[in-house]
Amino acid sequence: MFFSRSVPRRVSRSMPLRAVLALVGVFALSCTQSAEPPECRTDLTGSSLGIATGSGLDGLADSELDTYMSAVAESGAGWVRFDIDWSIVEPARGRFDWSGTDRVISAADSHDLQILGLLTHTPRWARTADADIDDTHGMPADPGEFGRFAGDVAERYSGSIAHWEIWNEPNSTVFFTPRPDVRAYADLLVAASDAIRNVDPAAVIVTGGLSPAVDDGSDIAPTTFLTELYAQGVSSTFDVVGMHPYSYPALPSDESTSDWNSFYRMREMRTVMVDGGDSDKPIWATEFGAPTGTGADAVGFTDQADILRDGITEQRALGFVDKLFVYSLLDRGTDVSDREQNFGVATYDGSQKPAWDVLRTAASTPGCL
Repeated sequence: MFFSRSVPRRVSRSMPLRAVLALVGVFALSCTQSAEPPECRTDLTGSSLGIATGSGLDGLADSELDTYMSAVAESGAGWVRFDIDWSIVEPARGRFDWSGTDRVISAADSHDLQILGLLTHTPRWARTADADIDDTHGMPADPGEFGRFAGDVAERYSGSIAHWEIWNEPNSTVFFTPRPDVRAYADLLVAASDAIRNVDPAAVIVTGGLSPAVDDGSDIAPTTFLTELYAQGVSSTFDVVGMHPYSYPALPSDESTSDWNSFYRMREMRTVMVDGGDSDKPIWATEFGAPTGTGADAVGFTDQADILRDGITEQRALGFVDKLFVYSLLDRGTDVSDREQNFGVATYDGSQKPAWDVLRTAASTPGCL
């Protein structure tokens, strides 16, 4: 089976409306429980699991949002992670459109789901001069403007969101153009953290989930990025380290792939944290999953389920990965040759894959799976 030592990153896509509507009434629980090894934590069930939604929720109608959040709750996951997109909310400085985000948060609240708010993307007016005019992934020109926006968001949603992830995959050229820069990211992190904590001193700040990557002169490997972030002296500004530990097609626990397997290599990230004096801080896997289909690095339905099961078991065995957000709830399309359309634990028409059963069972089963 083909594998990549640096799992290519997905790009943002819109939420398929027909797929959301098809979620109604199609889910059922059917999975067996394995024996529980004593080393696995027994307190990580539904409250430790979430759905990373990706983009597009803010474009759904109220009824579609309700259907979507109902399905998340039915999966047993207790959290949703979704983009609060600066480029959409504030397309011109001081001109805000909160309508889509308001509705998403209301729908999550109505289903008793906790929210991890992802602050990311840059409106055209706030990008650096050399940024692509159409690229919302460009880094902000002024960290202070990003911090001001973070404070505005925290103020508006102070009664609903207490957990904030600052940017998405800042170690990847795809999501931090023109290229990753640890110092520039540290400035964003400090500005956002200070502004959010000024509104809510008890807010939990998560560093931007790091992408599987290698040091290639452009992208920065997660361990390298984290080491350099600690060297910037900003560890007091965050409470949690974010990571996207994709391992497909390997199992997360496969030691033979430790030279590239980003889930396995979270052990090295933990060492960086301990050496930095942060042994009390956890890692959150703010995206994790595997694509099905016929693409070159896709896996079969059974393999997808096995990867998810193994990842949740590793989460519970490692002891320092407190949250795991599954990417994603349902496929984005029907083209099985396109990896980007096939990360769901349910298909585009809402039919559950075996990975759905793994998620649902893990949400109610303590210990290892």
